[in-house]
Amino acid sequence: MKSLLKKILAPRRQEYLILDNNLIIVDASIGVQRFADCSNEVRIGQDARHCFPELFGTENILRAILGGKQEYFELKGISRNLENNTPLYVDIYITNSNEENQNTLVVLIEDVTELMLIKQSLVQRANEANLLLSALAVSKEYIDKVVNSMADALVVTNYSGRIKTVNPSALELFGYTREEMIGLSLSEIFADRDVLQLQHENLSEQDAIKDIEVKCKKKNGEEVSIAFSCSSIQTEKNQERDFVYIGRDITERKRAEEETRKAIEKEKELAALKSRFVAMTSHEFRNPLMTIISSVILLEEEWSSYKEVFNNEDIPLYLQMIQSAARQMLDLLNDVLIIEKAEAKKLEFEPNSLDLVKFCQQLVKEIELSTEKKYSINFICPWKSFTVNMDRKLLRQILANLLSNAIKYSPDNKTIRFQISCKSEEAIFEIQDQGIGIPPEDQKRLFETFYRGSNTGEISGTGLGLAIVKKAVELHGGKIAITSEVGVGTTVRVVIPICRQAPKQ
Repeated sequence: MKSLLKKILAPRRQEYLILDNNLIIVDASIGVQRFADCSNEVRIGQDARHCFPELFGTENILRAILGGKQEYFELKGISRNLENNTPLYVDIYITNSNEENQNTLVVLIEDVTELMLIKQSLVQRANEANLLLSALAVSKEYIDKVVNSMADALVVTNYSGRIKTVNPSALELFGYTREEMIGLSLSEIFADRDVLQLQHENLSEQDAIKDIEVKCKKKNGEEVSIAFSCSSIQTEKNQERDFVYIGRDITERKRAEEETRKAIEKEKELAALKSRFVAMTSHEFRNPLMTIISSVILLEEEWSSYKEVFNNEDIPLYLQMIQSAARQMLDLLNDVLIIEKAEAKKLEFEPNSLDLVKFCQQLVKEIELSTEKKYSINFICPWKSFTVNMDRKLLRQILANLLSNAIKYSPDNKTIRFQISCKSEEAIFEIQDQGIGIPPEDQKRLFETFYRGSNTGEISGTGLGLAIVKKAVELHGGKIAITSEVGVGTTVRVVIPICRQAPKQ
């Protein structure tokens, strides 16, 4: 029996114990000690339960085996803790020896460590796979919710353009049911069928194409404009790709763009017409006005010869009134022409070197000579000469308009302060009056064409002066600011670079 057990068990890494009816060891294989919980307890005459405590509680089962009532008993996957922490697992199989004149138990102990480790690894991998599947399921549910809640249409096709997946927005946009749209060729939706192949070829070289504007047909035949973004994705099959299209209906936007384009063209036509009309009208009015002014000047010069003939002392006054009115009309025409050129971006900016001090002094003298109003201009300048690079004509428009306004809206015998200074390569002009001031509600609209303050009353003016000033300042690359208080006066501050260069053509 003993030699037979050794031959049978050796190849299978098994050891054995022979126990009597009191579970006392009567025989044991040499290697059985490494499977015991206490290896020094494995010896002949020792209770087997001391070295294999797993047998405690199994006494009734073992007696049934000895009595022939039960064939065998198994204990699976019993673990042992070795000194070097190497795992060890054993299976125990107990049966009757069935030998004549002996009533003993044969305990077979098999090393199943490798098998248990494989099982544990498989269980761990199965658990990891289950976790991965759960994560994939959650991820798929999340992606499905995102796709289904998208306001944009989503269409997935294979390489040949057959539709595989759509979201509710795509169904709503094109008017199909899901069953109708799945399997449909995208070329049946695209009005331009060549677009599909072209985009697929382009996607072979790059990851994504954005904002492809495509004319599409709905199920009812209605044509819509769709802006698609397209990208390719690798499928489960090697060398095969699907294409994902995300589209947005831009029909209304395209219609609005077309209407805007037509409106812009119409506006350009009207602007050109206005420009031609202003130029023609100015020309037609300018010549008669110049004729009137010239004629009045001649009449004034010859008046002394006809004084006794007409015998009317008011005639010189009438001639002055005619000349003044004609000059006002001529100034208005000139202002309208300047505004028209500025709006058409045809107002030329031609900076040249000039002595700013002499320029301003000359301008002050001209204004003083051209008006009969009782006032004084206090010109303040820290230099006798100061050279700058500015446009002479535009600078005259700026300062002449501001000084004229200061005079026009100031009462008699008031002083107007006109100061020039320089800071950080910029010339600063300040013109301060003690006039009627500008109401706060009017100050936001001061630079609008033909707009005048609500408190100007019967004071003459066109509402073009400050609009011209702002355009001229901007062409110099400068800034203008106005502070005013009703009944106290107004201060205008203009800042202009002293070396502004003309833009390149």
